[in-house]
Amino acid sequence: MLQQNCCQVIVLGKAQKYLAMIKISPNMAAKLYEPLMEFTENPIKGVTLEEAYQVFGRWDFAVLFQADTNENALHFVGDKIRLVEGVMETFTYPLSVIKDYRKK
Repeated sequence: MLQQNCCQVIVLGKAQKYLAMIKISPNMAAKLYEPLMEFTENPIKGVTLEEAYQVFGRWDFAVLFQADTNENALHFVGDKIRLVEGVMETFTYPLSVIKDYRKK
């Protein structure tokens, strides 16, 4: 739901989606896989996990999640993902939908 006040637009009641990319130490995939699978759907207040992926290239894993605030997104990545043994680097993208192909 959007509410417009003068010159600013405020989005009410909609969580922001994020994609956290994760790089791990060589030969650490098995050790990272287990902690990722142990996360609950809501690992911290204000964060809801959607999906986890194994990816190829510069990054090894990706986690798609929603957060009610940027602060909660940063806490999830910093306090949960980055503390997993073997995580060398993370990069988090806030996502904005430009088209939903499932909707007709």
